[in-house]
Amino acid sequence: MPTEKQKQAVNNLVENRGNVSKAMRDAGYKNKTAKNPRNLTESKGFEEICKEYGLTNSLIVKSLVDDIKAKPENRIAELNLASKIKGLQQDKIDITSKGEKLNTVLVEFINEKPKDNPNTD
Repeated sequence: MPTEKQKQAVNNLVENRGNVSKAMRDAGYKNKTAKNPRNLTESKGFEEICKEYGLTNSLIVKSLVDDIKAKPENRIAELNLASKIKGLQQDKIDITSKGEKLNTVLVEFINEKPKDNPNTD
């Protein structure tokens, strides 16, 4: 049986168009837990909620086939959302700049002088 927090996270997920980590944080999950969306999307409660709403793997496959037949050149947004909701995609994680704007990080790096190189001023 899904927990209230799982139910709220799924409602948030639908409202924010598929950002699982944000949906989890907004539902009250700790940041550490929300950084791994699979904590929600691979839970039994999540699967039960998806099944209750009718969002099943079969539906996604059937919709994909229907979508391909109906509009073969314009289906990316719908498939993207469905795959995010089902946990088939992960949000992008910034592992290089620790959330800082990249140009800020580059300026700091460029301005930093190596300490063990005697040839620098």
